[in-house]
Amino acid sequence: MQIADALRLAIRHFNAGQASEGAALCDAILNVQPDNPVANCLLARARMRAGTAGEARRLVDRAKRAAPDYPPALELDARLLDEFEEADREVVADAYRRALAVSPATSALWFAYGNLRQGAFGDAAGSIVPYARALAARPGEIPVAMNLATARLKLDQAEAALALCEETLASRPTHIRALALKTTALFDLGRPKPADALTGFGTLTRPMMLPVPQGYDSLEAFNADFAEAIRTHPRRRDDYDPNKRAIRGGSIVTDLLNHDHPAIRVFHAALDAAIAAYGDALPALPGHPHIDGRPGGYALDVWGNILRAEGHQDGHIHNLGWLSGVYYVEMPEVLREDDAAHEGWIEFNHPGYGIPDRGTATVHRVCPTPGMIVLFPSYVWHRTVPFEGAGERISVAFDLHPR
Repeated sequence: MQIADALRLAIRHFNAGQASEGAALCDAILNVQPDNPVANCLLARARMRAGTAGEARRLVDRAKRAAPDYPPALELDARLLDEFEEADREVVADAYRRALAVSPATSALWFAYGNLRQGAFGDAAGSIVPYARALAARPGEIPVAMNLATARLKLDQAEAALALCEETLASRPTHIRALALKTTALFDLGRPKPADALTGFGTLTRPMMLPVPQGYDSLEAFNADFAEAIRTHPRRRDDYDPNKRAIRGGSIVTDLLNHDHPAIRVFHAALDAAIAAYGDALPALPGHPHIDGRPGGYALDVWGNILRAEGHQDGHIHNLGWLSGVYYVEMPEVLREDDAAHEGWIEFNHPGYGIPDRGTATVHRVCPTPGMIVLFPSYVWHRTVPFEGAGERISVAFDLHPR
């Protein structure tokens, strides 16, 4: 087989998801032509997907030596520096600029460079042009539009942010992030009525009490056992990635339901009952994205949070859910309904991810009590207020993922 034919076949294999077949062909080509830039880059991309960044770096460097201006080699060089090697941000920026100089119409490169400006550099203004170029290359690309809308909100350009959200919602009416950013944009524009209709405090966003789980006489007795099950759960972790979790200053328990403990088993059934009661009480609101997006079935993602003094959760949303919620198991004594500082309370409509709170949102707060469950659309911004003092704030958060 000729080299060109082997490369075409390798590309077909990779595009069909047949990575091992594609990699085998690339290895065969490199045995004959070690410096072939196409084979080196194809194999490097596969190695990056597999998480073997060191091998990918060796292949990319070989491709760059053979063809210094080969666009895929420059793209992969920038991505390795950015995503795998934790290089200095200026080094990464230079790599993206070199790649863009030879591939100015590549949307993914502009998107990655915009993310670098907005993220590592904290330069929302500097991300606008890269995101705009990414959208020009691939109109309607939702992740780009959402990151651009976020940058616009940071720059107090709510009208432009709202337009991006509306464009996304025209094709994806229940898109979680677009609805969250739209809510913030409406508040920033002094339009609280449609924003409040989206969050629906008291109807769509509301507290209720968990039904007493089977086998228990009271929520107090259940919570005592449940708290111990959470504290001793084998998946309890203190070494979580803060870029992937909103919690600050505490412990998490991932995949909480996947543990054979009596309190956890009966909690699952009680939670399903509470979710069903929430659904039965939903108002008739034709055209409302939360109502229209109600799934026919769902999968539960459930995790535990253990917060201590000064622990809190930053403002965030749940991109993969339809409905989210939190159940309160144990609260420190400092949490009181008459506390003007609202220590340890859950707060709604305060944006996160670096978006400023401009003081225009309708803020709602709930003082948690053991046995309470608070349910809300997954696009509603929420956070916890830090607390001082002894004791732990133990809660269980969950998302309903449509299926």
